[in-house]
Amino acid sequence: MRRCLTIFLAALLLPIAAGFAQRTVDFPPAIGKPPPAHKAPPRTQTGGEETSIGIDEGVAMRKTQQREPPPPTNLTIIYKVQYGEDLKYVHPDGTVQVFPQWESFKNDASSLVQSTNTRLADGNNYQYATAPLSAQGFDPLDIPILYMTGDYDFVLRDSEVKNIREFVLKGGTFIFNAARGREEYVKAVIREMRRVFPDRGFVKLPADHPVFNSHARISEVNTLINGVQSVQSPPVYSIDIGTRAAVMLVPYGLGTAWSGQEYNPSGRHIVGEGAIRLGVNLVAYVLGSTEYGRFLAQEFPEYEGGSGKGDLFKFAQVRYKGSWSLNPGLQNSIATGVHDNTGIGVDYAPYTVTLDDPAVGGFPLLFMTGHYDFELSPEEQKGLVEYLTRGGTIIASAAAGLKPFDLAFRRELKKAFPNNELVPIPPSHAVFMAGWSPVQEVEYTSAVLRDEPELKTPQFYGLFINQRLAVLFTPYDLMSGLNRESNAYAKGLESRDALRVTLNLITYSLSH
Repeated sequence: MRRCLTIFLAALLLPIAAGFAQRTVDFPPAIGKPPPAHKAPPRTQTGGEETSIGIDEGVAMRKTQQREPPPPTNLTIIYKVQYGEDLKYVHPDGTVQVFPQWESFKNDASSLVQSTNTRLADGNNYQYATAPLSAQGFDPLDIPILYMTGDYDFVLRDSEVKNIREFVLKGGTFIFNAARGREEYVKAVIREMRRVFPDRGFVKLPADHPVFNSHARISEVNTLINGVQSVQSPPVYSIDIGTRAAVMLVPYGLGTAWSGQEYNPSGRHIVGEGAIRLGVNLVAYVLGSTEYGRFLAQEFPEYEGGSGKGDLFKFAQVRYKGSWSLNPGLQNSIATGVHDNTGIGVDYAPYTVTLDDPAVGGFPLLFMTGHYDFELSPEEQKGLVEYLTRGGTIIASAAAGLKPFDLAFRRELKKAFPNNELVPIPPSHAVFMAGWSPVQEVEYTSAVLRDEPELKTPQFYGLFINQRLAVLFTPYDLMSGLNRESNAYAKGLESRDALRVTLNLITYSLSH
């Protein structure tokens, strides 16, 4: 009986023990192989007595030492998050090494912060700390950046998924880096982030994204892939909230360069100065985006009433397969501006419509925006042609002034109207001078003036159909200014002039 009971208990415990089996990996950890055990030196004796060397306290150890005033308060901006498990690696010589999955390079984050302090030199003494990803209370107001790195597959706990989602939606930024460029880690990030944001995916940041010029201007980086050196555009991917890069993934390793270690020949690395500059840019971008993140984290009121009799202006936005919805509360900002400044009857209810929807004909004026590449379906192309040729008007702008939407919008418009051209509209055109308020000069955001300090006039292009101005397009951001968003990286019109120009566009379009 006792033997049977022993076998029964062993059978019950077997699955439990198997569940706690330590995972063995086939790629060496970033932390070097532990040194051999240290052997204590032999004792030396004189006259049968053991000798010893006393420790002189010295000036620094005396309690009566007069200390210098404490340094300025440190500002912690990055938490390197702890996650995963302890892994095991067996070296070729048989040495077994057990190491924490989350740690990777021990001093990567501290080295990044040191470089940030040196290069930004903005008067702050930035610091970093570590914390479990499953901990409670990550507040972007206190810690704007959570940083997670590694080489191996991982699965997030439900509490960690929740923490990431809440942190990002509150305005925080999460940065993933594949420590040595391992595909295994990159695939795990992409898979796990689908659990965090099922309706969003990673997009490669375009060359003109502010991440690449938030401090240094970066167009290319040196890479080392499986031992082969090359030069390429910096590979950074993002999940966006608004136009803010809220979750960033760098699939090539940065930690080796940050830590000053040797590059693993089987990895994919961004090497040398390029890795340091990119790291500092990532931090600078986040620090410059904090106000915008807080703006997007607000709860925006939604109009719940119905359309009233006599309403003339309806805000309607084009919905398409792409980043069409970037400016929360935009319809209220535009409708209020029209009502308060022109006296035109306004329907405050927000409307979105696809170009292939028969209901699109009920809106004489449509707004369209986005910041990445997109492509209209054949049905949408047909609906676009019908809408514009029957008298509709579209006002479009590139969100944040990013080039991919600019190029895509021009391309899709050319497909629909191959014989028509988008032509520059001069500042003297009636759309600017004969509308609600004549606009001769406008003020642009600092992000624009950094590259074009002399720019002072509205920059719009028009598509004419039967001599009627049917499309008004600007490659600069119009909607962020209209919405009074505190987006430091938006290349567009300042709020006051964004409203002035838009009211002119609306009154001109409705009267023609």
